[in-house]
Amino acid sequence: MAAWVAAAVATGLWLLLLLGLAMATRNPDVEPGPATGELAGQSPAVVDLITGNWRLCDEAASATLLDLAARGVVAVEEIGPELSLVRLRGEPGDLRPYERLVYDHVRSLAVDGVVATGALAEGSRDLGRWWRSFRKKVIVEAREQGLSRPRWSRAHALLLGVAAVVPAVAIGIAFSADDTRANHDGGPGAAIVSFALLVALMGRLNGERGTAEGAGAAAHWLGVREHLRATGRFAEQPAASVTIWGRHLAYAAALGLAPRAVRSLPVSTPADDNRAWSDYGGMWHVVDVRYPSRLLWGRPPGPTILRGLAAGWFAGFFAWILLVVAAAFGVWPDGLVLPAALAVGLAVAGLPVVYAISDLGGAAAVEGQIVRLRRFSDGGKAGDTPKWTYWCAIDEGGSREVRAMCLSEEMWRPLREGDKVRAVAGRRLGWIRRIDVTEGSRLRDAASYDDTGEHLVDAPENLGEVRVLPGLASRGAADGMRPADLVTPADLKRALGIDVGEPVACDGLPAPSWLRIDSCRYETGTGVTVDVHTATGLRSRYLMVIGHTLTRVQGRPVEGVGDGAMLYPGLVSAATRQGTFAITVSSPQGPPPPGPLIELARTAAARLGQ
Repeated sequence: MAAWVAAAVATGLWLLLLLGLAMATRNPDVEPGPATGELAGQSPAVVDLITGNWRLCDEAASATLLDLAARGVVAVEEIGPELSLVRLRGEPGDLRPYERLVYDHVRSLAVDGVVATGALAEGSRDLGRWWRSFRKKVIVEAREQGLSRPRWSRAHALLLGVAAVVPAVAIGIAFSADDTRANHDGGPGAAIVSFALLVALMGRLNGERGTAEGAGAAAHWLGVREHLRATGRFAEQPAASVTIWGRHLAYAAALGLAPRAVRSLPVSTPADDNRAWSDYGGMWHVVDVRYPSRLLWGRPPGPTILRGLAAGWFAGFFAWILLVVAAAFGVWPDGLVLPAALAVGLAVAGLPVVYAISDLGGAAAVEGQIVRLRRFSDGGKAGDTPKWTYWCAIDEGGSREVRAMCLSEEMWRPLREGDKVRAVAGRRLGWIRRIDVTEGSRLRDAASYDDTGEHLVDAPENLGEVRVLPGLASRGAADGMRPADLVTPADLKRALGIDVGEPVACDGLPAPSWLRIDSCRYETGTGVTVDVHTATGLRSRYLMVIGHTLTRVQGRPVEGVGDGAMLYPGLVSAATRQGTFAITVSSPQGPPPPGPLIELARTAAARLGQ
């Protein structure tokens, strides 16, 4: 008990230190300057940052596009009440990095240099990654202009990091003291996890902090906002009015005064599941996408027949029981019990069976452009593995409303929104039996975005990647340690006897922000998933204790795998001189036996050492 009291006191003191530093490093108070129409040298995106308490808001990307229009890089044209276009105007010349990011996105969507404003939310980009890159690039410029700086200085980060060792060690000692096992070996893992959580909390509180010069610039722009609020009716102006208002509209958008123009340019907005923009047929138009209930829709004909027969049998059986009871009380004629029960069963089974037979005998050809590819959890689980329903909405050009159809995961994964396809599908059940890409989406071959961290900046987690302890960042895939190279589909077939497709990206393991973990996932059609995680550097040894954190089971050492390996139910981790990796296997039948996991670890360690 005394050990836990000491751990609580140490943790409380560390939290007080964190709170004190947070209060000392809060943003300066900014009072609006006198109303003025003079536009200073900062861009609309930087203005959005410094006038938003040094947090970048969503309208910054739309304001950047309006600024490009005001400078003649693009044009925004209003064609009608529901359609406006963004038109590219030749080579843009020198652009700021974040302006180039916005321009490249517009260019990737444009057909013959033109894209509908509403379609700016479309595309196959990773929006989260794109937005983090945009924010980092804006922050770099703000820091270069002396308007912003990181909240934690190197001295702050070092002080908090070193101080976090004390409560972490205290928690480890307390955990060991309460551990009922004879070897008391749970303490080190508890200490490492506690330290990681404290540093993660420290990273969450990190953020951009305004400088004195930044506070002065923010005060000026707040004065500009008062002037624009009093002299212009920007709230009612569409994006196309930038031809009249020029850069003033862009700055009004950055200052929160032009919501209509911002909404019409959804550059940083996720694409709507139920409302898509399509250029199939040569003209941009809106398509409403519906995802029908899966009572009958979106199911293969064969299983639908079996489900229908089973439902009819159960319905007829329970109807027969009820009618037998009713006949016993003289409410129902004895001679009609069996015929009525059969009629109920046939009525329940009839519709799905007729629909399925109709689709089996006369599936229709569907030709058009994919406007939505989505997967939704169907609520069912096999063990710990969620089940998914895969949807594909195809715009055939003849209707402004499309019912999304279902298909197998194997057919769904290679597809991309914007692909022109020819499919064979049932009109009654909405199940795609075959789908072929006749023309790939232009986004497949579009120029890749510069969103991979061009500026390596110590930005806070809510504004990009965070490096709380300078100089200790883990290396990752840049060093050639790709998880998909360590474990291949052939390895899984040999060790586990499963057939998997190509690896896909997946969320990493729970880890502190200072540890970069690269991850990939292999999946089967039977619910088995295999995740491979890699990290390099001294602190990558965190992966050696992650099994204890996830399974709450004491692992056992495995000899002959790298510099050391630990085996847990469904998980094996190993360390080598080149880095550390972990392999997890999830199956509806439970964890696999130890032998296949050890074989996979030996294979991965051997490849890592090459």
